Amino acid sequence: MSHIFISYSSKDRPKTKALAAVLEERGWKVWWDKHLKPGKAFDNAISKALDEAGCIIVLWSENSVESSWVLEEAYEGLERKILTPALIGKTRLPFGYRRLQYVDLTRWKGGKASKAIVQLFEAVEALMPLSTEPTPGKKAPRKPKAPTASIKGRRTYSGALDGKTIVFTGALSESRNAHAEKVKVVGANFTDTVSGNTDYLVVGKDPGATKLKAAEEKGIKKITEKAWLKMLNEAYRRTLQNKTIVFTGKLNAPRAELEKAARKLGAKPTGSISGKTDFLVVGANPGKVKLDAAKEYSVKIIKENLWKEIIDTL
Repeated sequence: MSHIFISYSSKDRPKTKALAAVLEERGWKVWWDKHLKPGKAFDNAISKALDEAGCIIVLWSENSVESSWVLEEAYEGLERKILTPALIGKTRLPFGYRRLQYVDLTRWKGGKASKAIVQLFEAVEALMPLSTEPTPGKKAPRKPKAPTASIKGRRTYSGALDGKTIVFTGALSESRNAHAEKVKVVGANFTDTVSGNTDYLVVGKDPGATKLKAAEEKGIKKITEKAWLKMLNEAYRRTLQNKTIVFTGKLNAPRAELEKAARKLGAKPTGSISGKTDFLVVGANPGKVKLDAAKEYSVKIIKENLWKEIIDTL
């Protein structure tokens, strides 16, 4: 089971301890340096914990922004797209993290019902959905309500599949990676394991017995790959409606033609990336400036072949 990794300054240990406690009570497994065993190499333990993390919460404060350890751990979360920033003390954030939306915990006193801590729960839930299956002797953790507002980097989209969790099994006409890319475009979640949070199990030829049994036990809706593609196609138009799109790289069609098609679908093509950009369509040899900006603003990247498929579908 992956865990939440909390990156912080040792000077902020009391607040970190309180936060770890409420996250664990919520149902997540949490790692912070209290878990380091005497005699174990510090950097090796940190590296292993980071590798196994499904979410990295960085607690920004005037202490942590000066810590090389925290900066390195934050970069790891940013690179892997599992970073959840939280502000626990008024400070100027490090360069590269100032445009990322954070959860403001500066006034949090340790309660479980404050607006700020609920917002943090929702951000973490987007990366590490809680299981609804109870463990022996314990009640199942309550599944949080779907967030009504997004944290920057956790954008919500207007597709019919927003927030849905999709699992695939069996032999499919396309690779799992191809399906995963489509799932993310329409704002849904792609996972490999059936859980209480799964909404659809897409079934191909010779499906796995384990996934079929789990779906049956949990009442998960099973659909064919053909039904999934139909559902996906219906979601594309809603997903692109009023979204801002930028193109980069060598494309197989004139830029003007691609932008015209985007407008017909209700999207808004522009020439440069900003905090309001939703999608970057990437061709061969894409511009480094746009790619870097897309990463900084957590813009979703669509490969040209998938973009063409969406256009042809609609």
